[in-house]
Amino acid sequence: MDRTFMRLLQWLVLLSILVLLAACTGNPALTVVPSAVDLGEIAADAPVTTAVRIQNTGTGELRITGLTTSCGCTTAKMAHDRLAAGATSQLTMSFDPRAHPGLYGPVLRMVYLQSNDPAQTEVKVPIHVTIMEP
Repeated sequence: MDRTFMRLLQWLVLLSILVLLAACTGNPALTVVPSAVDLGEIAADAPVTTAVRIQNTGTGELRITGLTTSCGCTTAKMAHDRLAAGATSQLTMSFDPRAHPGLYGPVLRMVYLQSNDPAQTEVKVPIHVTIMEP
């Protein structure tokens, strides 16, 4: 084979490898849908549960590295802690008003998601609820 052709072929193979590596090492991007939750009016003795969709809108694997809440009255659980590019999972959140006897009216609690998303290492999911007096 011609030496120039061999060089061209080597460059094409190298370029192909670099493109594949770039595709494999892309950045994850965490998206929460909806980004906030309003549970509305609830009874003071009735825990409520809801779920939001967690989506990796990036090109690399998304890893959820932490999941915390602003108060013990709120719990959160992820269905999966690793999401491939384009994949979705479910975040289930519960609020128990019985943790605060005598607390009535509007309440705001937060769920905090920590991840390897380089643009936002922590995402806050606000939970709004109004506890009704008995």
